[in-house]
Amino acid sequence: MSDRIEREIHVDAPIERVFALVSEPGWWIEDGPERTVTREGELTLVELPTHGMTFPVLPVSQDPPRYASFRSAYPGMEAVVGTSTLVEFTLTAQDGGTLVRVVESGYDALTVPCDTAGSTEGWEQELRAAKQRAERVPA
Repeated sequence: MSDRIEREIHVDAPIERVFALVSEPGWWIEDGPERTVTREGELTLVELPTHGMTFPVLPVSQDPPRYASFRSAYPGMEAVVGTSTLVEFTLTAQDGGTLVRVVESGYDALTVPCDTAGSTEGWEQELRAAKQRAERVPA
């Protein structure tokens, strides 16, 4: 198993708009009307009631508008090393838009086995969705 997943996508939107999206804790966890986001102190809980799951996300670091990182845990786990992965977003202004690079790492340290193939496919979907959201012209 690989310890990390790395993906990137070019977004035709200013870096500040893209950062506003990727700096939101848990934005990458299934978006939709059934999704509920609550905060408990520094921890963000992303609940998917139709799936009966709640994902804890803990912000780690931000350097606006270029970098944001989070600890992302599986349902029932804490957002700490050993039960979560580190999700890092690095943004670079490029060709009139923004290059978004995501690295999710720490799979080898997880105490619960994880299939990175599903996460790899998930990041490809989430980055495409982020591109669509960020490229919408604000009203």
